[in-house]
Amino acid sequence: TEGGGDKMKRTHGELLAGGGANMAAPKAIKLPRVRLESTPSSMVVNSVTDLPKGVILTGAEKLRQDGLTGKGIRVAVIDSGVDADHPGFNGQVTKQFWFRGGPLEGEDNHGTHVAGTIHMMAPEAEIYDYRVFGSNGDWEVDKAIVTCIYQAVFDKCKVINMSLGEAYPTADMHTAVKYANSKGVIVVCAAGNEGDGDPLTNERSFPAMWDQTISIAAVSKKQNLPVVNFSNSNPLVDYAGIGLNVTSFKPGGGFFTISGTSMACPHVAGLIAALLSGDTAFKADFAKAVPEGNSGFGMKKNVNLNVRKMLTDKFAVDISQVGRDNGTGLGFLTYVINGKEEFEL
Repeated sequence: TEGGGDKMKRTHGELLAGGGANMAAPKAIKLPRVRLESTPSSMVVNSVTDLPKGVILTGAEKLRQDGLTGKGIRVAVIDSGVDADHPGFNGQVTKQFWFRGGPLEGEDNHGTHVAGTIHMMAPEAEIYDYRVFGSNGDWEVDKAIVTCIYQAVFDKCKVINMSLGEAYPTADMHTAVKYANSKGVIVVCAAGNEGDGDPLTNERSFPAMWDQTISIAAVSKKQNLPVVNFSNSNPLVDYAGIGLNVTSFKPGGGFFTISGTSMACPHVAGLIAALLSGDTAFKADFAKAVPEGNSGFGMKKNVNLNVRKMLTDKFAVDISQVGRDNGTGLGFLTYVINGKEEFEL
């Protein structure tokens, strides 16, 4: 059942028979509230010739030129489900484990949009779709997320994208994130959309605020990449990505535009997936930071610190205040060499 690359969809009953049935506790983790934006009728988006501005600014075109397409890398999307039949994915949604069901349209279009951005950043990466949100199903959301984190590690995903969060998570979820980190899996999380535009106030959202994750804030596609007002600010924000007016895939075909740190997060997850493919210094440095066979919690406690140092040294453009700040962390992550000088905003 864990065969490499074969597309399959498992419901919660098939994956862990009855494991989450009749859960009475209220869910803690939720999809962040995102903002639906208007999409120009003339806009065309795909993963080959007509890339959205956000992925271009994050370096998708140059990544392709350098042969860094995510080939051989598995990226877990723990979200509201992905429309694997959307033609834009070109068959790269290769595995699906669904703990909840229901239509992918409406509120649950979130996962397809997130996965679309990852795909446009790293078009040959394999998307592993773990559905934990949906209108149907007996699984408690928190329990489904915890199970999916472990499953993504067992499935040998190198990157986990979690565009979700809440102020009061469970201890079990933190344990699962620590386990993923101990296995060298990079966990990228949305910083949250409860911001008030004031970098001096702190807004909480987990799992983004745990040391074992990379927390991504949202900036807009304007000169100097200003922070979007809704983006959470706190001392544990690591980096920023494009999160305003982001266009990506829509369930059922086509595309649509929404805003949120949920949209900034997959730009970074896709960038990391691309950097881990091909013959790159980042990949070599990552292999040194995460040696094979080193599986203990303590032995890999600095994995995330090492990954952040590599990202900061080579791919972070300092924006907002000089140095680290609560709004954008260590800066905007991009593969565009020379950073802002090459941006065409």
